[in-house]
Amino acid sequence: MSAAAGRGVDVRTVLVFIAAVVVTGGNAVAIRYSNRELDPLFGAAVRFAVAGLVFAAIAAAGRKAWPRGRALVGALLYGLLNFGLAYGFIYEALREVHAGLAQIVLASVPLATLLIAAGAGVERFSWRRFAGTLVAVAGIAVVSGAGTTAFSASSLLGIAGMVAAAVSIGAGAVVVKVFPPVPGAPLNAVGMAVGAAALAVVSPLAGERWAVPVRTETFAAFGFLVVSTLILFAAFLYVLRRWTASATSYQFLFVPIPAVIVSSLLDSEPLTPALLLGGLLVLVGSYLGLRADRRPRRTAVGHLPGDAVARTDAPGR
Repeated sequence: MSAAAGRGVDVRTVLVFIAAVVVTGGNAVAIRYSNRELDPLFGAAVRFAVAGLVFAAIAAAGRKAWPRGRALVGALLYGLLNFGLAYGFIYEALREVHAGLAQIVLASVPLATLLIAAGAGVERFSWRRFAGTLVAVAGIAVVSGAGTTAFSASSLLGIAGMVAAAVSIGAGAVVVKVFPPVPGAPLNAVGMAVGAAALAVVSPLAGERWAVPVRTETFAAFGFLVVSTLILFAAFLYVLRRWTASATSYQFLFVPIPAVIVSSLLDSEPLTPALLLGGLLVLVGSYLGLRADRRPRRTAVGHLPGDAVARTDAPGR
């Protein structure tokens, strides 16, 4: 492959990355609208069941190979972590907190990914990353209103849910890198089926009511979520196959920008000094942690079994 061709592929990856960030910015707001009529776990289960069927149809039309053996184990774990656990936490948390605040907390995903990847021996641990984690945690404390009259048990539960979601998403990204690769459509079809099944099982146990929505805004929000799911997770895997897990997770640093804007316009989220200052601390802490990963090196990431397309460079290099 020529140098020019290589640059062309990288430009496409960056454009996919940017598009995913913009679309993701509206997702949390749409979930809050959906939660107003649909119980959260039920709404998430239906969303991923529908999107998973679409990905299965795409896989069948393209005659893509379905995962087997270790690849199937990886796809099942990816689905449980990235769809079942992560979105169970996200949907529940968004009952308590606004979308902008939620996405600010999710900006800690890169740090969670780095720490999990280091623990799995996929990427290298550094004290600079640890320091960045402390700064990000301080930012989460600020946006939560810890130590002020704005702090409440409900906001604490919401933020704790988003932190748990960040850890689940980070673990799911590392799973994709550790296990043998699976084409995007089959991986998402299997993963979303597992996630939807897990959410559907837990939903009645949590006392949720399964009902068909009647409000126009609920249908609009649900439709947006299904379409955005198809776009986002196809884009996520496209970028993840070309960048490292931690580099791909950079998207979470930028998502709070469109999320806060959309949430303030459509969901009346207040733009408080604590939100802005805490958000800045989370972004700075995450950025500092990721900066430690940008020194030239060769790690195990580029040499995982079956992972021939994994790269060790971060976006923008």
